[in-house]
Order: sequence, then C-alpha cells, then structure tokens
Amino acid sequence: MKSQYRMLFTFIVLMVFVSLACNGGSTPAAPTAIPTNPPAPTNEAAPTSNVPQPSSNNNEQPSSNGTSSDLVTFVDQNNLLAFDLPGDWFYENIPSDDNVFYTDVFTSPDETAKIESLVYNDGEAFVKNQNGKFALYLLNTYYSSTGNVGDIRVASDQIMDDGSERLEWSSKGGGYSGVSFFEVRGSDNKTFLMLTAWWVDGTDDAVLDAVNNAISSYYIP
Repeated sequence: MKSQYRMLFTFIVLMVFVSLACNGGSTPAAPTAIPTNPPAPTNEAAPTSNVPQPSSNNNEQPSSNGTSSDLVTFVDQNNLLAFDLPGDWFYENIPSDDNVFYTDVFTSPDETAKIESLVYNDGEAFVKNQNGKFALYLLNTYYSSTGNVGDIRVASDQIMDDGSERLEWSSKGGGYSGVSFFEVRGSDNKTFLMLTAWWVDGTDDAVLDAVNNAISSYYIP
C-alpha cells in the first residue's frame, strides 16, 4: 500500500474542518464517519469506519486577502500554480505537520463557495492510474455528504490540453456541486496537485462568476 494513504488522517482534519465548514441551512453536512487508516482505493473507494471525528490541529484563523472585490493573483508557495480571485475572499493555508502536503483554501464572503488547492508529495512516485484513484478517493470520502461511495456523482471526466484531468461532480444528498482538476507534476511523478471548486445549490451568480474566472485564469507561473 502506498504510504500516501497513511497520511490521510491529517488530511481528514482539514477537509472536515475547512472544506465542509460553511454556515447556514444549505451547508453540506460533514461526513458521518471518519477513518483513521483509509485503505488504498480501488475503482470504488472503500466505506469509512465508525471512528469519532478528530479535532483540528490548525490554530490559525482564516484571513482575507483584502477588503476590495478587485481581483488579486494567488501564486502557490512553490510556484506550481496561480489564478485570480476577488481580494475579499477569505484565505487559509493549512500545512501537514510532516510537510507531506499543504492546502490553500479560499472561501467566498458569503461562505457559499470554496476553492481548494491541494499539493501532495510523500516522496513516492504515482504509477499508472494511481493518481485518478487517489482523486476519486478524495471526492468519495471527503467531499461527499455521507463520507461514503454513492453520494458524489461524476457527470463528466475530461483530459485537458495541459494534461490535467477534469471531473465535474455533484453531491446527491448534500445540495452542492463542484469541479476538480488533478494531475501529477515533476519528472519523478511524485507531486500530486488537485484544485477543487465547489458551491452550494442556489449560490449567487456573482460568486459563481468569481469561481469560473478563477478556473479560467489558472496558469503555471
């Protein structure tokens, strides 16, 4: 089993605490079960076990890029990616304790949409279609409203011109939808990137426009 799946316990923390932490009745519910040692995914991710939800080790509070809705450019700390988004979106950087991964999270002012950039490198290369299985595992486990396979429905799967893979998806029971782009970078195939934008049903058009603009402005510095 590839060692990257050992590290998903801490990844669970950030996904539950950050990715599913919007306010209001339309907010997607957090997964009902949290695994301590997720198994390596097959074509369908394995269901989670009944383990109490862990508390977050991240003590930093989200910060805003600014008070203006004027566009600003976010550049990844390792220059792996960049995109534009409004300056009044809240921002938080969440690293793992062992520096295996970090996530940059952007939340709209009304908390109905998020953009999340995950960079993961545990020192081992991704082989064959392992990156696709890893991406589906993340969606089925941490972006679903149940924490289990069956809630996330992938509507389209497309290989992009830059070599990344695009998944358009929705939650059957959570009332939200999203799009994820994932790829492996480096000649050693060790760096996994996943950019996910998701929003609750009924999100304001202006917020969706900001999400679409962030995606369309994506580039490698």
